[in-house]
Amino acid sequence: MEQLTFGACIKKGWISSWQAVTQMPWLFLGVCAVFACTSLLTAQRPSAAAGDIDTMTRVGHGLLSLVWLVLQLVVSGTLTIKVHRFVLLGEGAHPLVPLNGKPLGRYALVWLAVVLAMLAMAGLTYIAVRAFKMGFLVYVPLLLVYVFVLIRLSLLYPSIALGSRLTLRAAWQDSRGHVWSIIGVGFVTYLPLFIVTALFFIAAGPKILHAHQTQGIAVIAIVQALLNAVFIVFAAASLSWLYRRYARELLTHAENAPQ
Repeated sequence: MEQLTFGACIKKGWISSWQAVTQMPWLFLGVCAVFACTSLLTAQRPSAAAGDIDTMTRVGHGLLSLVWLVLQLVVSGTLTIKVHRFVLLGEGAHPLVPLNGKPLGRYALVWLAVVLAMLAMAGLTYIAVRAFKMGFLVYVPLLLVYVFVLIRLSLLYPSIALGSRLTLRAAWQDSRGHVWSIIGVGFVTYLPLFIVTALFFIAAGPKILHAHQTQGIAVIAIVQALLNAVFIVFAAASLSWLYRRYARELLTHAENAPQ
């Protein structure tokens, strides 16, 4: 647990994001390339209006889309872990999969739990709409609780990258009383990215929409891939500094102590 101010976490998060991209450029560009290619391949699935496509073809394209999604999750998890370890340990691009892939496997379990919780929330909302016509009254409280739990457990991500197990209680304990600080650091950290994205689409959006369909899809896929990769780097870097600021019990579970 380090003595870091709110502003220091934001400033150091920006600096670490830039350093991570410049010192691990091929990793960053490789992630962008995977994101762009998988987005383009997913966009080539048959449209629902196409009546001459049989069921097996649709199932095949659906399975391929699932494969691309899993690949994106693996790549984004790898980038997240590497940025955490870069900020907290000074580790470079090698090894690409640290600790024999244990952190990546634990990330997969966390993301599976997040998705299952989201599906459960959607199911409860659907039941409420069908049975009681009160979907909004059920959905909003569930969503708030869902987001609150994700924020309280957010320090778990850098801890996992350092080799820790899924110590939910430690993550919950270390984030107690710091929810608004975590939200604030995340919001201010992402603010430049939001502004740049908005300005880009205001300036170039109409040109992309009026471009040839294939060119427009390619440009959108590349821009989206770049923004997604930058978003991941920002998130991992800012969470790493929040981990430095607030982690206490989590430090006892990490295989590699932060430098």
